[in-house]
Amino acid sequence: MKQLSNRKAQGSALFTLVSGVVILLAVVFFLIKLAGSSSFSDVAETTESATQTRIQPSGQLQLGDGTPVGERTGEQIFNKVCIQCHAADSIVPNAPRFENKADWASRIAQGFDTLFDHALNGFNTMPAKGGAADLTDLELKRVVTYLANSAGGNFPDPDAGATPADTASSDAAPAEGETAAPAAAEESPSAAAAVDGKAVFDASCMVCHGANSAIPGIPRVTHKDEWADRIKKGKETLHKHAIEGFNSMPARGGNMSLSDDEVKAAVDYMVNQSGGKF
Repeated sequence: MKQLSNRKAQGSALFTLVSGVVILLAVVFFLIKLAGSSSFSDVAETTESATQTRIQPSGQLQLGDGTPVGERTGEQIFNKVCIQCHAADSIVPNAPRFENKADWASRIAQGFDTLFDHALNGFNTMPAKGGAADLTDLELKRVVTYLANSAGGNFPDPDAGATPADTASSDAAPAEGETAAPAAAEESPSAAAAVDGKAVFDASCMVCHGANSAIPGIPRVTHKDEWADRIKKGKETLHKHAIEGFNSMPARGGNMSLSDDEVKAAVDYMVNQSGGKF
């Protein structure tokens, strides 16, 4: 009886062992099948794709209001950059205010090319490109046109491919009390003597040399004390400085369309109004 019990116990242990081996082999077999199946490859592929998706940039860099550089309009540039000095209620000295025809008339009279050059390279206290170095030339032309035309100018759309005129359009009448700038043209010696120095001054020089100018170191018309030492240098020296530029003053006052005779006439006018006699 005891021997029979022992045999049953041994048979049960053997059965358990064999069953365990069979289960283990079955698990290994299914794992091998799974590794070689398309479903496993799909899982791996999906995982790789998901990884790439997770590590890719979450967005693209946008400048300002999101408009790409080179495509910003004149109005956008004004509202982002130029408004700091040229707002309608600006109190920045000598910065022409938005839509203020009196502020812009003499500048518009200098012509688009001069205004663009001043905006591009800086002029007096204005930094190059208004301090926004990322502006393209075309964008700068757009904002110059936008500002000038808002104050009575009639410069053509720079995107239309038209070449802006060197002088203001006849549609842009000078502000009250100002004299329109004469057309820039080659003059004979006899005509040069008749150049209206005041007209040239009003159109090109008054911005810096006006009686109420606040630019440091710039002699103001009618201020005899500021002109005395300069007048002593003589007519020839003052003419040379005005034509070629001197210290912070640009050649021809920044208006390269002026002839030598027009520059000389403006200098003579300022001197004669400030205690000299040229």
